[in-house]
Amino acid sequence: MNLRTFTAVLFALTLPAPPAVAEVGLSPFAGFRMSSSVDIETAGASADDQIHFRDSPSQGLALNFDLAEPGKQGELYFSRQSTSARLDNGLFAPGIESIDLTIYQLQFGGLYFPGGKSYGGFVSGVLGVTRLEPEDSRYDSHHRAALSLGGGYQFFLTEQLRLRLDLRGVYTALNSGGSVFCSGGCELRFRSDGYLQVEAGAGFVMRF
Repeated sequence: MNLRTFTAVLFALTLPAPPAVAEVGLSPFAGFRMSSSVDIETAGASADDQIHFRDSPSQGLALNFDLAEPGKQGELYFSRQSTSARLDNGLFAPGIESIDLTIYQLQFGGLYFPGGKSYGGFVSGVLGVTRLEPEDSRYDSHHRAALSLGGGYQFFLTEQLRLRLDLRGVYTALNSGGSVFCSGGCELRFRSDGYLQVEAGAGFVMRF
């Protein structure tokens, strides 16, 4: 090996290696969620009422992974909201005007970036389950199917870091014959097909 060849090989070995392609993104986020009301009725449909969920902050985590086609990502979405439920015209039980509860969302779906990149504007769609969990153990928890559709923007900061802004609508389907937050002789039944929540959130995407 002559000196010129040796110098060229040595120079190539000292060059910094290109960064590995990031395939997975982890995004903790914080947001605020607003809810529609839920129609209910007592057993025998003798009276109608509505349940209102208090608008409150939410937080969660989104896990994304790049798919083979540029601009498409799979997404696993988890969120948590501490709120309360109250009736318009009545009580859940004697002396109880509202119930504190936590709403959990666990959903799976994907993101689509029209530009074919891993940042910029995107649309999202995920499907999964909502869990309504009262803090008082005397009341029942409920699991219902849920669908989220939304969009947002990811600002490019570095190859490994993005700023993500989201706006999504979360629709939870309700069984019109199902009971709601029972304690002993509960007489309340869902009368609505479902309810809608709107969530605005922001977080950083860390890509690996």
